[in-house]
Amino acid sequence: MTTPTSAAYGCPLLDDATLGALLAGAAARRTAPVRLIGPGLHDLAARLTADGVPVEASVPHRRDARALRRAVQRAGGNVPPVGVGEIDIDLPFPATSVSALVCRLDPKTFAFPRHTVRELGRALEPGGVAVVLPGARSSWPAGLVDAWAAAAGLAPPDERAAGGAQPFGGAIYLARD
Repeated sequence: MTTPTSAAYGCPLLDDATLGALLAGAAARRTAPVRLIGPGLHDLAARLTADGVPVEASVPHRRDARALRRAVQRAGGNVPPVGVGEIDIDLPFPATSVSALVCRLDPKTFAFPRHTVRELGRALEPGGVAVVLPGARSSWPAGLVDAWAAAAGLAPPDERAAGGAQPFGGAIYLARD
């Protein structure tokens, strides 16, 4: 989540504590669960569940579902609903139905990342929060991901420098009203 490159370029650090606080605040304002999409989000699911934030997850493989369930159980939480293999080109959510989501934008899971970011914008309700994390193999420039997000109706919550050509280290976006 926190990468040396994001720290080196002065990007905001997206560590577990920052994400947990952000998403707990978003969930407190709404009753809907935080939706987790993609692989490798089991530690974040455990943290959110331990903090009392309701979580639902869509993961690409059974091993991701097992890791998520084990992490949540170790944290003492109730195992959230987990959809396995329902990640496709289009995300499994109706339009404007999600208030907070986290997506690990991994090229192995999402072959068309631009379309995936567009789907995030479609699924978020106005004022919703999207946290986009880099995948293990992603090498997209941050400016490109920011452009995809802007085209999808997503904007950073505060003014920050455009990502430019630096490697994408993760970002937080808000759905425009």
